[in-house]
Amino acid sequence: MAKELASLPEPFAYPSKPHVRRHGPRGYSEYRQYRHWLRDEFSFRCIYCLRRETWLTTPRDYQIDHFLPKSEHPDVERDYDNLVYACSHCNGTKAAKYLPSPESVAYGDCMRVDENGEIHALNERGKTIIEALHLDAPEYIQLRRRIIETIAEARLGSKTLKWCLGYPDDLPDLSVETKPKDNKRPKGIHESYFKLKERCELPDYY
Repeated sequence: MAKELASLPEPFAYPSKPHVRRHGPRGYSEYRQYRHWLRDEFSFRCIYCLRRETWLTTPRDYQIDHFLPKSEHPDVERDYDNLVYACSHCNGTKAAKYLPSPESVAYGDCMRVDENGEIHALNERGKTIIEALHLDAPEYIQLRRRIIETIAEARLGSKTLKWCLGYPDDLPDLSVETKPKDNKRPKGIHESYFKLKERCELPDYY
């Protein structure tokens, strides 16, 4: 059992590769209409702190962040490729700051979270992200430590483990989502989490 638990995904492991967009809807009149596409795009968690929807949160705890601030770049306010999924705290803290793009650099090369929940910068880019978003604040460290400890004490197949590492129940079916005018990456729908679950290919934990 201990060996199986050791092989579980790490909840605070940042991606080892730059993010590659799976979806590409275009043409919505309001950027908030991209919300379900972004939930799926960024695996139902905050791109910056990795906080997940399933961790006793509400829909209002997650927002759409304009990576290039819309106040300075109004031309990309409704550009899907400029939108990321973020928790309200990270979105509000980032505000109009400029950060290294998760599509240009692997955040896993920039930051690492240890077993005690403390976050460490691996280079100047990581230092910039951590300082800009206050990811080393005591409340963040405490949250990460509690999640890590909860996973370590959970049983395989338990509701606790599903809560910590599983997908939310309301996976959006993007094939019936309000149709955008265009989708430059239409094949992404086939690889959405809803479709993976439909084909029984969705893993229990991620």
